[in-house]
Amino acid sequence: MQYPTFLSDVKPVDKTNHNLPHWDQVGTCVFVTFRLADSLPKERLAQWKYEREEWMKFHPKPWDEGTAAEYGREFGARLDNWLDSGYGSCVLEDSENRQIVWDAILHFDGERYDVYTFVVMPNHVHVMFSPFVEYTRAGILHSWKSFSSKMINKRTGSTGVVWQNESWDRLVRDAGHFARIARYISRNPGERDIPVYLKTGYEDLLRV
Repeated sequence: MQYPTFLSDVKPVDKTNHNLPHWDQVGTCVFVTFRLADSLPKERLAQWKYEREEWMKFHPKPWDEGTAAEYGREFGARLDNWLDSGYGSCVLEDSENRQIVWDAILHFDGERYDVYTFVVMPNHVHVMFSPFVEYTRAGILHSWKSFSSKMINKRTGSTGVVWQNESWDRLVRDAGHFARIARYISRNPGERDIPVYLKTGYEDLLRV
């Protein structure tokens, strides 16, 4: 088993900021959460954005590891809890819709990126992968969302927006961080009968 490329202090990082911050480093492993368009109540999301903006005023980047962890606890964990509460249409609870997303993620695995682990929950998706150097996180996510939204709408006879435009993402720092994310993804379904993908050879990470 070979570990992916982790966040480097010497390689450049491309930083963008829309509603959410995005850091990209060529070829670096990234953990991404993307969600259905109706997966969070608008009033909760507006409050989250306001509190995050206020917090950011007092915690300018670059962050040390402790500050990054605090951000995760204050804002990432809260979003995860809301998502796991099952708000919205939860069209991915349908196994055939879930399979559409599953197949989209794995379609170019080994050609445009390496996928290590992911889970398709009823209203969101967690995935950890490494883009190949000629591809980008944003481009890969766009292809997953575009294909799956067309197929889900076709299957359900709908025409609406399926996915929220932006995603939450974080570059993976090291092997320990990789292992923690892999375990988090594996445990996300809880008692629900939802499959988790883990690339062959990485099973031992769940026991670290």
